[in-house]
Amino acid sequence: MMLCAVSLRARNMRGVMSATKSKFAVALLLGLVIAMPAAHARIARIVIDRVESPTFGGASFGNVGQYEKLVGRAYGELNPRDELNSGIVYIDKAPLNAAKRVEYSVDVFILKPVDMSRGNRTVLYDVVNRGDTRALAVFHVDASASNDPKTEKDAGDGFLLKQGYTILASGWQGDVPPEDNRLVGHFPVATEPGGRPITKLITAEYLFTKPAYTVGVGYDGGTNMRPYPAVPEGVSHARLLRRTTALAPRELIPNSDWSFGKCPDGKNPTPSNVDVCYSAGFSPNYLYELVYVGQDPLVMGIGFAATRDLVSYLRYERSSANPLLAKGAATAAEDPLRWAIGFGRSQSGRYIKDLVYQGFNLDEGKRVVFDGILPLISGSRLTYTNAEFAMPGRAPNPLEAHFYGGDQFPHTYATIYDPISKKRDGWLARCTNQDACPKVMHWDSGHEAWGGGRNSLVVADGLGKSDLPVPENVRLYYFASTQHVPTLKPDYGICKNLSNPNPYREAVRALLVAMQAWIVDGKLPPASRFPRVSDGTLMPPMPEAVFGFPKIPGVTYTGKHNELHIKDFSVQPPQNIPGTSYTVLVPKVDADGNDIAGVRSVTLQVPLSTYTGWNQRRAGLMENEFCGNWGAHFPFAKTAAERGGDPRPSLQERYGSQAGYVTKVEEAAQKQVSEGFLLPDDAARIVLEARQRNLGF
Repeated sequence: MMLCAVSLRARNMRGVMSATKSKFAVALLLGLVIAMPAAHARIARIVIDRVESPTFGGASFGNVGQYEKLVGRAYGELNPRDELNSGIVYIDKAPLNAAKRVEYSVDVFILKPVDMSRGNRTVLYDVVNRGDTRALAVFHVDASASNDPKTEKDAGDGFLLKQGYTILASGWQGDVPPEDNRLVGHFPVATEPGGRPITKLITAEYLFTKPAYTVGVGYDGGTNMRPYPAVPEGVSHARLLRRTTALAPRELIPNSDWSFGKCPDGKNPTPSNVDVCYSAGFSPNYLYELVYVGQDPLVMGIGFAATRDLVSYLRYERSSANPLLAKGAATAAEDPLRWAIGFGRSQSGRYIKDLVYQGFNLDEGKRVVFDGILPLISGSRLTYTNAEFAMPGRAPNPLEAHFYGGDQFPHTYATIYDPISKKRDGWLARCTNQDACPKVMHWDSGHEAWGGGRNSLVVADGLGKSDLPVPENVRLYYFASTQHVPTLKPDYGICKNLSNPNPYREAVRALLVAMQAWIVDGKLPPASRFPRVSDGTLMPPMPEAVFGFPKIPGVTYTGKHNELHIKDFSVQPPQNIPGTSYTVLVPKVDADGNDIAGVRSVTLQVPLSTYTGWNQRRAGLMENEFCGNWGAHFPFAKTAAERGGDPRPSLQERYGSQAGYVTKVEEAAQKQVSEGFLLPDDAARIVLEARQRNLGF
């Protein structure tokens, strides 16, 4: 008999989580409390628990010099009656302090030049993804993905540090575990009058990659998210469902076959309302949904206000209480900080768009928070954050989490009329009315066209018939034929095909430099590069003969992608509303199967493979369904004799010799530099790697 326990382990959501204890033994400054002036009561105080000065082993970065690291927590309070806060879901049900304000705190992480006068006067706000920082891993070559970087090796090539950025990160999601130095938001629980718990029928979904195991030690399905505990008296009415694909009919598992709490083999001997045991065994060939009455929702939307108020304070506070301000600086002329850019990847990219969409780019003092935002691999989706029983860790994908929130209209920066929902809206509608819109660089990978964000809806109407306008303050860049996060070492994982190594790091580095110049000097960046309906580079993925993906031996092209309907969230689990389907398009490919439109990397212009934004799960794991965030690559044959029935020319037929290959790489790199999508130093590195690469013929 196989047994699996799906953990919904309860937590005390009525209190504020205790601070994560620092594991760093040597601190130059402990317990520094920076109290805020009365005029800035939105951030009441900042407590710095740890300072490393200098950090990164004392390494120096270009003309900027050494960096130092500050780690602590910011404490804030919100006026729930202020029009900029009143839209936060449940804020009217949050506990109030004596001043009639809602209190919260967020973990804070800062990397700053030791000598701030040598920086570039810009804060790069690194929106954490499920508590994890992202900026160093995205922009730096060979940097670690640590939430507590400290060695020179952790900094990689130091790209952002050499540019002089002050890097700021803070918690905004209240349901992630604090382990591994994650940055967490500490938000109150909403209650009914008299402190009675708020309850609601909700759904938790589980997807497995092993026949049986215990999920998460108290966290939900590997999403780094604490689930809402079940109401004890409602446990007997909970339902466990399963289905073979996202859109397949749901099958009810009899209550006699599963239970909360005590498992038959005694592994969980204590009855509880937070552990789910299925004696027949959870199978990796099904999606499972637990529908139950949950309680104790966090006021999760406070995360947007917390980001707004922390960034605003660090930008605008002109006293020594500001830990980023140069010692003794009191005027704007002496202030080493002037601009702010918000950056996020994947979930955090959706978050930074959502922050702007929900009106949080204007602070309570009517000042702009971010001059620019950089949402990376966000597609047409926002987040499931400012909602009842919010679950920001969820993202509607082709297979998993398909029926969660965050993917409904609007899907565009421009304010448009949507023919499917019959609504008019846009991501910049509120900031336009506030006169607080940032400059935007929207960056998507090939995965956002197929398996993630349905990014055709960013540029095409819901019927798939026409292009949509793009505001002047927005640039859209599609990184052609890339996966969600390019792999450094191709692997199969749970997929049928090797993952996709086609990079986009070099492009985002060049475009960050362009964003800085756009904000500071008004220099326009490269024009948008995105597939469009009007030029035929955006089209339906089927029929296969029209789409034109090559018939590569051993490769099955299915045309599967992430469909979208308007959803009925009034029922649990949510369902598609019939007759409300959006037309989702994908980028047209060339004879090799590589995307034609967008920012085409040197790797794609001088290809060694076919690179896709899609991949398929292997046998025994919902075979042929979409394989997570992975793309795939299918190498070309080395010689004509080797390629057999493969319609794609071999490497030898394409390049003739190693020297011929290197010449084409040099030409492509020069072209990308001239177009503004590649920095000269990165071009030189790419050419050197090409010279060292053995093509095998």
